Amino acid sequence: MAKILVIEDVADSANLAKKILTKHGHEPTIATTGEEALQLIGAADTDLILLDLGLPDVDGQTLLGMFRRNYGMENTPIIVCTAWPPESAKKMAEAYGFDDYISKPYKVAIFMEIINKFIPDESE
Repeated sequence: MAKILVIEDVADSANLAKKILTKHGHEPTIATTGEEALQLIGAADTDLILLDLGLPDVDGQTLLGMFRRNYGMENTPIIVCTAWPPESAKKMAEAYGFDDYISKPYKVAIFMEIINKFIPDESE
C-alpha cells in the first residue's frame, strides 16, 4: 500500500482523488493548504505526492521546490494536478521539475495510468 499525499483545496477534487486511490489499494492523506502539507510531510513517509497548483496560502511551484530542497524528497514522485490545457500542463510540469501531470477533471483510467507509472496498482 502506497502512502500518497493529496494536496488539494477543492473538496470535490480531493474527495474524488481519495476515493480512486483507496479503491486501488493506496493510503491517501489529504492536505488542503501548503502549511498543512508541510506538517504532514514532516510527520510521515510519503511514496508519492499529488499537488494542486492553486492553493490558498502558497503556490504549487513553491511547494515543489521546498519538498525537493528542504524535505529530502528529490526522488519522491510529485505529480501536478491542474485544470490547465494538457499541452500547457505538460510544458509547465517539465519546466518546474514535476514528474508528471494529471488533468482535471479527473478521468479514472488516465488518473490511475499516471499513478501506476510511479506506484504499482495494489488492487490487481
